[in-house]
Amino acid sequence: MRYLAFVFLLLLALGMPLQLLAQSPARSDAPYLVPQTIFVGDSGRLVVPLGRSFAAIGPFVWDTPDKLPASPDIVIRRIELDRRGGASRLLIDFIPYAPGILTIPTLELSSSDASPMAAKPPALAGLEVQVASILTPSQMVLSEPASPLAVPGTSLLIYGTILLFIFLIFLGILVSVWSRRHFRDLWERLRRRYLLRSMLKFLWRLKQECGLDKEIDPASSITRLSGEFREFLSLFTKINCRSLTAGEFLNLPLSLDLNPVYLCNLFRDWDTLRFSGEIMEMKDLISALDETEDYIQSLEKAEREKPLPSGTSAEVI
Repeated sequence: MRYLAFVFLLLLALGMPLQLLAQSPARSDAPYLVPQTIFVGDSGRLVVPLGRSFAAIGPFVWDTPDKLPASPDIVIRRIELDRRGGASRLLIDFIPYAPGILTIPTLELSSSDASPMAAKPPALAGLEVQVASILTPSQMVLSEPASPLAVPGTSLLIYGTILLFIFLIFLGILVSVWSRRHFRDLWERLRRRYLLRSMLKFLWRLKQECGLDKEIDPASSITRLSGEFREFLSLFTKINCRSLTAGEFLNLPLSLDLNPVYLCNLFRDWDTLRFSGEIMEMKDLISALDETEDYIQSLEKAEREKPLPSGTSAEVI
């Protein structure tokens, strides 16, 4: 019995490799994928072993669109018939664009090397590939649309504009504070110079009217001159001089090295000419205009000799 059991085990051990060898051809004839798992959008290869019915077809390579079959869910990029060691296999390179089981279109194989008398090989149909997806069924929904991309340089333009705006604000504040300290005196001198020139123009214009119009009334012209001169002094000194008496002009702060008695006597003489009741002659009007012009020119000379603010050029004045 021991010998029978040993012989049985020996036969069983020898029979198992034979059984595996018998099953190996069947497995080698099954198509397989390279790599085994292919995702949507990845490149893959389907290897299809061919039987004897395709022995008459010589090796070939199809890589042009006119020879490759078309499909909406799978794109065939290349088909090659490879023959090694007497065995033929078909290599199909593809890219899937949908998950699940995809069917490859029917392939009509032919070769220019095949004999015209040889039987036409059967068409390859029913080839399928399993395509996996990195998304689960619950995630198979479209995401929200992405936000629009900004034009290159937009951030630099926006932040640069903000920084420039802030810089201009600070610059305006600094200029305002600095100008109040350094240009206040200059602005005041320019304002006085403008008033002096305006008054001189008025005197010259009034003289021309007196020379052209012989029937002009000297009394009304003196009144006009007195009112205009009082208006000038009000703007020049920033003190209301429109209703001052002749004696009150002695206390007028002109801030200039001028004799205030001259200005007091000037208005007193005009009041005498206007209210004395005597007839005023043209020479009295011309004399009043000359005296006023001399006083305005004295004011202008004093303004020129006044020290300028620091950092200001004399050409500005």
